[in-house]
Amino acid sequence: MKKAAREQCKNIVFTSDNVENMKNVINCYKNILICGIKGVGKITNTVQAVQDRTNVYYSGNPVDFEGKSRPGSYEKYLKYIVSLKKDIKRVDDVNTLVSLKDKIILIIDEIYGRSEEQLAGISRLYDMENIQILQVVGCMKSMGALINKVDVIVELHNDGAFIVDNELGKAICTIFGKK
Repeated sequence: MKKAAREQCKNIVFTSDNVENMKNVINCYKNILICGIKGVGKITNTVQAVQDRTNVYYSGNPVDFEGKSRPGSYEKYLKYIVSLKKDIKRVDDVNTLVSLKDKIILIIDEIYGRSEEQLAGISRLYDMENIQILQVVGCMKSMGALINKVDVIVELHNDGAFIVDNELGKAICTIFGKK
């Protein structure tokens, strides 16, 4: 990365436009953790930020950060996600992505309630150079050891966004995360 590009990434200025905020972060970092309060538009803003990108994959989760079923139904929720980006590719088993050689963007919706096998597969994907991870969580503490693979933590708010220090994120997972 050129020096000017590194400086631009180091000095991202957030505005009240979270789609643009996410575009800037996506242009600068590989493994991104997106968090924020319920209803802030973590998924909506993230998917809209990759509208002009190809090879975008989505791995959903039938439960939210509290383990509750998605409002309405999971199928209705998936329809909503697909309505945001018509060419998004749903993936139910993240392990199938390990063999891909193309550069892709993978949006992982929620980590809570995933099996050890799924978490191991997700961990492998974080390490792959051709896969950019956009990890969306309702509560950062659910990240567990995956927090160590995150390049940047972005917290969205209704009127903007900010970056959370990675060391603080690790401390949150260590202190408040489930064992």
